[in-house]
Parts: sequence; C-alpha cells; structure tokens
Amino acid sequence: MLLCGLAAGGCSYNVTRFDILDHRTEGDPARYFEEFDECYYTTNPLGGFDVVARRVGIGQQGPDERITQIVHLRGIWCPIPGHTHAESTMINATVSYMIISGAGGAGFEGGGFISFRENYKKTVAVGKLELAKLAPVRCLGQGRQIFERAEVRGEFHATRDPRQVTRILAQMRRLFGPLPRYEPPPADADVL
Repeated sequence: MLLCGLAAGGCSYNVTRFDILDHRTEGDPARYFEEFDECYYTTNPLGGFDVVARRVGIGQQGPDERITQIVHLRGIWCPIPGHTHAESTMINATVSYMIISGAGGAGFEGGGFISFRENYKKTVAVGKLELAKLAPVRCLGQGRQIFERAEVRGEFHATRDPRQVTRILAQMRRLFGPLPRYEPPPADADVL
C-alpha cells in the first residue's frame, strides 16, 4: 500500500459507484449505494456522450432471482476545465436508472450534471455525476416503485465501447419501451 501511495501520489480505484438518497413521503430519507461491474461509454462529434453502467446481482430469494440495474447518463455537452464555467446545479444530461427483477421492473428518470475526462488514447473515461434528481416514470410487469424522489450522485470509470452501449440501451428500450410523453396539465387544473 505504501509503495502504491508513493509511486502514484495516492491509489486510484477503477470503481463505478452511485449513491442514492431517497426522499420518502413518510419518515426519514433512505440512503443506498451500488457499485457496478460494467461501465461503457461513447461520444459523438457534436460533444454529446452516453455512459452506461450495468450490474447483475442475485436477489434475496437466492440464485434463481437475478436483479439487473442499469444507469444511463446521456450528455448533450461536457464542460472543458479552465474554459467552461460549470457547477453542480447545472444540467447537461439526462439520467435513467432501471431496475429489473424477474418479469418486473421500475424506471426512474431525471436530469443532472456530469463531468468527465478521457485518457490520452480516448479509450477510458473517468467522471462524476454531481447530482441528478430522479422520479419514477416507467413500470415493467409487476415492478414496484422503489424510490419516491431520489437524488443520485456518483463516480464512474468507463471503457469506450460503442457496441456495448448500443446493445445495453437497446435491451433497456425493448423491455421498458419509449419514455412516456409529457402532457401539460389543463389550463384550469390546480398546480402545486
């Protein structure tokens, strides 16, 4: 450990982890976190990017119950350190968090702020989700609402792999379908 600290000025871990703070209607907020086994990213020439993290685990019912969690960060622009004024309250990305267990699942969507940097060869990206606020939006089968109003923060270490990004996003869309359309409330409706 000491050698690692001296050689690199501190150890760096290649971990993708998201922390969730769920503001429930009743009771105190609940805190969760999850580390993801897989994380891939791709960029486009216009400055957009997609980061997809996935974890497949075993549920409380034993090895027959598989729980898949997918986090998708889709950015429309990325701040350039030293050139772009940026802060964590800004929004530059949409954030989706999908949880699938058996024939059921739940999907949460929102917006947030993401920053990242790529290595010299542009094969690895290390970044941070400063803050995203998510709400339950989609339901699959007998899926249940796990979070009511969630705040998500986290760090990711992603490998550039456009094929994996496309494959995982296609799987997510096939299971959950497109996002529901936003319908504004009628003009005479009471708005909170």
